[in-house]
Amino acid sequence: MALPRTHTMLKQEIDDLNESDAQEVLDFLLFIKARRAEEAFLWQQVEEVQHRRQADPGAVQTVDVATWDLLTAHLDEQES
Repeated sequence: MALPRTHTMLKQEIDDLNESDAQEVLDFLLFIKARRAEEAFLWQQVEEVQHRRQADPGAVQTVDVATWDLLTAHLDEQES
């Protein structure tokens, strides 16, 4: 199977890099992979929450800012 043109070009460019630039490219590649993994995890969490909400819509409480502040005031006190 022939590699796509982008892969071929990328491999050629990587072969021509000095060690310092290769390390920088590797760091960037690892950053991109980590970001995609994090995004996939977050979307999985969103989908799980949506399924739970659909399964039991009454379990979700929607509040305005003032009510939220009242409900969570004790959390600020515990941190002090």
